[in-house]
Amino acid sequence: MPFADTTLRDEYAAAVERVAGRVLDALRGAGDPAAPTRRSAPGTARPAHAAPEGPLPAEGPLSRAELAAVRVLGPDLFAPWLLAGQPLDGPTADTAAEALDTFPMSEAPPAPGGTAARPAPTGAALANAWRDRATAQLVELAGRPLPAPGPEPVRPPEPAAGDWPQWSVAMARLSALALPRLDGPVHELARRHSLTLARGATRSMLRRDYRTAARLARWLAWNEADGGAAHLELGPVLDRIRAVGDGSARMWLELAITDLLSGAGTTAAGTPPQPARPAQPTRPTDRPARGQAGDSPDGAAA
Repeated sequence: MPFADTTLRDEYAAAVERVAGRVLDALRGAGDPAAPTRRSAPGTARPAHAAPEGPLPAEGPLSRAELAAVRVLGPDLFAPWLLAGQPLDGPTADTAAEALDTFPMSEAPPAPGGTAARPAPTGAALANAWRDRATAQLVELAGRPLPAPGPEPVRPPEPAAGDWPQWSVAMARLSALALPRLDGPVHELARRHSLTLARGATRSMLRRDYRTAARLARWLAWNEADGGAAHLELGPVLDRIRAVGDGSARMWLELAITDLLSGAGTTAAGTPPQPARPAQPTRPTDRPARGQAGDSPDGAAA
């Protein structure tokens, strides 16, 4: 791979981590928009007439890496307000709309019997299509205009008898949809097959594929909050992931959302807690061995 491509990938991955950290801060009650707004000059003073929570004067547009990160995180940008039952944040919705405009939403597959010779999306492409659609719905819910999202993406399949591991990995890719006020065919699948999700989470823990396990645990917490059964004691699972996970901001965000969905992280005042950071770096012996995390839902790219 050319060196330039590697550098670009690293830049985009770093941007995703930064934006995930902002969402995590918003979950903790920092009061700032979860998504980055237009950049401000360093040391710029806030005008006397500006609202205390408003953005500083703009210096320039967001970079493509920042907008790509916003698109990757998608519905998770709105998690602090969805989980708290509050109106969605306007500046965050504006940035999400700009990201979807810069990186157009994934196209839906042609209708059955159509003439377009294009296969229906699967895997990461299907997850991207559903994530984009959910982001667009939340942007519109916040009162921001967006182009029509188009036809609904193809529905993920039901799990077959022998392919439940692959099906659970596909559902892990869709964990960003496990939020209040979102509902649809993917959520119906999670309701009907929560036991299969629990089997997938257990398998991922045994394989030390902690990213997949965290995302499936989030679906189980969502299902329990929705009135279903988790089929798994989530507390020990989340504690283990905190102890030996990769320590990334995205992982901590996934865990924080799962805590709040399960009710374990909601205080009496209804405000999100401050998820703990790991006290020590991950021990090398607890990292997935080569070949053991091959079914990680979307690898380093997303």
